[in-house]
Amino acid sequence: MERVVPEPAEVAGGVWSVALPFPNPLGFAFSYVVPVAEGVLLVDAGWDSDECWDALRAGLAAAGAGLDDVVGLVVTHVHPDHYGLAERLRAHSPAWIALHPAERPRIAAGEHDRLRAIEEMAEWLGQAGAPPSEFAELDADAADMKARISMVVPEHDLPDGAAVPGTDGSLLAVHTPGHTPGHLCFHDRRRGLLFTGDHILPRVTPNISKRPQSDVDPLRDFLDSVRKVRGIGDVEVLPGHEWTFGGLGDRLDFLTAHHAERLAEVEAAVCAGAGTVWEVTCTVSWSRPFEHLRGRARRSAIGETFAHLYRLAVVGRIRWVPGRPDRWLPIPSRTGAEVA
Repeated sequence: MERVVPEPAEVAGGVWSVALPFPNPLGFAFSYVVPVAEGVLLVDAGWDSDECWDALRAGLAAAGAGLDDVVGLVVTHVHPDHYGLAERLRAHSPAWIALHPAERPRIAAGEHDRLRAIEEMAEWLGQAGAPPSEFAELDADAADMKARISMVVPEHDLPDGAAVPGTDGSLLAVHTPGHTPGHLCFHDRRRGLLFTGDHILPRVTPNISKRPQSDVDPLRDFLDSVRKVRGIGDVEVLPGHEWTFGGLGDRLDFLTAHHAERLAEVEAAVCAGAGTVWEVTCTVSWSRPFEHLRGRARRSAIGETFAHLYRLAVVGRIRWVPGRPDRWLPIPSRTGAEVA
């Protein structure tokens, strides 16, 4: 299917959405141009490629701005489709960079950190009980993965509730961990907008993975963050991918129900005899058949399974036996008809 990347468009109150292409089935990530007194802010800066850089500059021009007008970059999280152009922006604009302090450990201090990230991923695959083919895919992806781990250190931290500099308190950081430990949404109180990054998307359910550099219990964090965002009220949602939308409450209801169903499906797999993260991952359903997934997509599926298994163990619905690999066992009183 041919990738269709939307043209830059004004969203509300002078805010523009700029679609930045990247190599993923989602096709593009949004950067948002937000006018402020001294120029414009960017919310997120996509994949590091010449194509993406050209699209960002064209989007700024459509919004009536240029690189010299970009006074700040606020970042939902440091995944490479949201933080990839940070280095180019620093080199070609006066922008400062700000994110939540819990994202800082995901920024490499040097090549040793990039190498360690790959080593930790290999250890994690072993913990999950993955077969040798998964380690071979990790080796094949390692060079690109290391190159995509950013070394751009931000100037500012934005803890929960902090006002974004230069916005007179109208744009607030909302800490929404789950997808990553330091994920932020940004609430534009004056315009009634919520920039949600990968926390809330209109169609896709965000990947919530227990993996190296995640929080201990990312699914708990995500569900807590869903409840937290619900308290913001009626806003227009500006996500990191897909399209803008309203009806935030309905989407939050869907995500809550989805994860309840997913927990039940994962528990049933364990009760049916799947005993490792890998075995459960191969058993449960995915939007595409698991055997058709490759590389990062497969590892995302493994991480999501791990997150649900861990949550089930914490609440006492299954038992976790750490090891290499970890084993996940049914609770005798919850087998059979009770789980079904």
